[in-house]
This record gives sequence, structure tokens and C-alpha cells, in this order.
Amino acid sequence: MLLTIICILMQSCNSQEKDLSKITFTEKYDTFFGEIPNKLDKDYSIIDPQLYNSYQSESEKILYFNGIDLSGYLDKKGEFGTNNVRFEFSKKDHSLQFYYLKLYKKNKISQLIESINGKMGKPVYIRMLQSNPKKNNPDALLWSDNTSYYLITGATQNQVDFIVFDKKNIIIRNKWISGDFQYYGDYLDYLEEKNKTSKQISYYQYAKLMESEGDEHYIKRYVKP
Repeated sequence: MLLTIICILMQSCNSQEKDLSKITFTEKYDTFFGEIPNKLDKDYSIIDPQLYNSYQSESEKILYFNGIDLSGYLDKKGEFGTNNVRFEFSKKDHSLQFYYLKLYKKNKISQLIESINGKMGKPVYIRMLQSNPKKNNPDALLWSDNTSYYLITGATQNQVDFIVFDKKNIIIRNKWISGDFQYYGDYLDYLEEKNKTSKQISYYQYAKLMESEGDEHYIKRYVKP
């Protein structure tokens, strides 16, 4: 009888919606999805197909972040333009390392940004499309908490990408904190080189330091979050 009750409870939990904001990157593939539909993209990984297995889902049950429903589609569900999320698990220990949402419904993005700000505070770094667009909205935003980095790119575009990954995974960090976030990546490298933390040296202080050393790129592109 006790075993039956436990099984029922486990099935009930597995069938519930998952809130992506609660992911800690300690999750294992065998118990992560439960009954949520997903598919393995064999031999495909955004990071490295030798190291990670990639699973994709369009299920409404998993397209939630901090209570915000991120599901939707442009024309027809299941076709191009359907919001979806991809998860990558380590082949070594089957632990979740990374997830990546593609959002095509722009009405969701302002809700998502507001929700992240409410959960974690302001971004640690933002990037505009132009070098001095004081009146524009940021196109790329980066947040950080104790366990994860949260990146939004294309916030002003037709496709918005939301990327979240384990801070300890340097391979993934080097891939994603580049491009729109390259200056912040340089800052993280500097902190590690000097054995400092962001509480000791802020990104703004780093940008001013680079300016004093003759490199004005960082401070010219700096916009206070």
C-alpha cells in the first residue's frame, strides 16, 4: 500500500509543470522530464556533441519561468516559429548543464525580463544595438546569481533567445559569454586572473580601469543597467 502511494505521488509530481527558474543544474536526465514530451537530437549539441546529449521540447508543461508562461507560436503549433526549449545533459554523469529557449512571440519577452528582474534584481550587463542609444531598450541582457548565468539576446528582434547555464561550466561560459557579452567575458577573465570577485571590482570599475590603460572600448559601450 505504501509503495502504491509513493508511485502515485511520483507520477503526480512528474506530470506537473516545471518552472525553469528553479533549475539548479544538479538535475539528472533519468528523472528530469517525467511525462513531459521531449525528443533527443541524436549527435547534435549546441556546445559539443561529444560531451552532451541535447533534448528539445515544445510542451507547455515545461515552458515556464518564475510562473511566466513562455509557450506560443507564430502561425501553427509544431511548425517553424513555435516557442521551444532545448536541454543539454552531460554524457559523463547525465546531469543538466544548460538550457536554451527560442521565443518567437514578442509579447512574452517584456514579461520574462520583468520576472527575472523581480527574482534576481537588475542585470549585471546590458548591450544596446548602437554605441550610444540612451533612449533605446537593451538588445542583450545578462544576469548572474549564485549558481547560474541568465542571458537574453535579440530582445528587440523577431526571435529572442534565452540561455541559462551552470556558472561552473567554463566550456559553456566561454561559448556564450562572447559576442554581445564579450566585454563582460573579458571582465570575468580579469577577475579570475586577479583572484577578485565582482563585489570587490564592479564591471564599471573594470571599464574605467581599461580606459586609464588606454582602451576606451569598454567605457564607451557601458550603459548602466
